[in-house]
Amino acid sequence: MASFVWKRILLMIPTLLGVSIVVFLMLKIVPGDPVNAIVPPDASESERALVRAQLGLDKPMAVQYVYWLGNVVQGDLGDSVARRLPVTDMLLPAFKNTLLLTAAAALASFIVALIVGVYSAYRPKSMLASLFNGLSLASIGLPNFWAALILIGVFSVTLGWLPSSGMSKVGGGGFGDTINHLILPAAATALASVGVLTRMVRSTVSGVLQQDYIFALKAKGVRPFTILRHVLRGGLPTILNVTGLQFGALLASSVLVETVFSWPGVGQVIYQAIGQRDFPVVQAGVLFIAVAFVLLNLIVDAVHAAMDPRVRQA
Repeated sequence: MASFVWKRILLMIPTLLGVSIVVFLMLKIVPGDPVNAIVPPDASESERALVRAQLGLDKPMAVQYVYWLGNVVQGDLGDSVARRLPVTDMLLPAFKNTLLLTAAAALASFIVALIVGVYSAYRPKSMLASLFNGLSLASIGLPNFWAALILIGVFSVTLGWLPSSGMSKVGGGGFGDTINHLILPAAATALASVGVLTRMVRSTVSGVLQQDYIFALKAKGVRPFTILRHVLRGGLPTILNVTGLQFGALLASSVLVETVFSWPGVGQVIYQAIGQRDFPVVQAGVLFIAVAFVLLNLIVDAVHAAMDPRVRQA
């Protein structure tokens, strides 16, 4: 088991290195000069050159990347060009809020997918199962930012049931208020994941129901609830594996939802930094999400290997 985990960790290194290169180069070709966020519009060329030298932007791109990567490895993500604050101090609180949103969306999508997927597998020809199948396909193809706008229009603007922005009301409202602000963003984030997980659970449970030992349990007259426990136990490794991967996908897709709902997460910070041409914040924010995604995949692989010895031997 330890060798399996170490192999996965070693595979993470080139992945993260590739991500860092893509992020760094992508921001270098984006129009806009970060110096404009610091100096006034009427600044002279000499003043601009001085600021550019202080930021290290006058060096070759390869040198800039090596210098930036060396600082990142040491835990130094640099300072915000626009706000003059350490990037880490800006991203850590925001990342906690992003994790809260993603965890809520993942939990909701898992519960809904498990109930709907199991029902559809047990009653595949029912009208309700057909309806669930259609809805799951529709949810997969529906962009989460569009779903966010629809949810705001229905539940916030029309019905007035839930708040449409922020994480809490002005002055803070406690745990219950945070939950009210969390419902709509979590629902919009979870929508596509619900469709994917529902179809996966239905397919997995349907496959387990065709196993010989399930037919033997039915022939012995075992209670349906007991059979369901055996079915879920047989399909649990696959279900948990895909759920973990979807958690990583939710983490990445929450960026747009956070922008729509003004949720104070990493996505909101990145969106504001893009508008300000604050490249250190954008680079660090994307890298935060990429590292979290890779680490989640590592955890999922480790859990899957622990539950299924065949994965370790593959």
